[in-house]
Amino acid sequence: MLLDHLNAWVRVVRQDLNLKEGDSKRLRGDRSTFNIQLEEQLLRIDSILSSIDHHLMAQAAFQCKAFARSLMHFEQQIVSLKESPGNRDLSDYFERLHEIYAHLDEPDGMEGISTLILSPSLEHQIRQHESTGHWTSAQSCWEVRLQQSPDNVEFHLGLSRCLRNLGHYGSFAF
Repeated sequence: MLLDHLNAWVRVVRQDLNLKEGDSKRLRGDRSTFNIQLEEQLLRIDSILSSIDHHLMAQAAFQCKAFARSLMHFEQQIVSLKESPGNRDLSDYFERLHEIYAHLDEPDGMEGISTLILSPSLEHQIRQHESTGHWTSAQSCWEVRLQQSPDNVEFHLGLSRCLRNLGHYGSFAF
């Protein structure tokens, strides 16, 4: 909320300064010391806001379950990485975006980002199948996960969710 407030303040002050600058040009007046001080404050706040790492903000928002904010920061991080020189592997970022879209219940976003992931993980496939309602495919993936780690309760819960959605209420085997 603090960052939102600061960003809103920066926008309002910029608009105000732009209006005053236009007025002072028409009146051929000098900039007041108040405007100069305001511009200095604006530059300080703006430099602080721009120095905050997008990846850190995205991770923090994700942990707080603020998925839309997390999505915004991850997208900004990807854009900045694409613009920077040198090829970077963005598959981890795409995988995280896929997870965020699943939490936001955005199947179109999930489908779009899936086209950018060259070798999807099993978790990715599970999210994809569950979000699109392909419960039989999701069940198969959960069964593979259970073969890899039969004592994991999360995997049993995932399989149970699939069986419940398929209407197999008597098939729960723990």
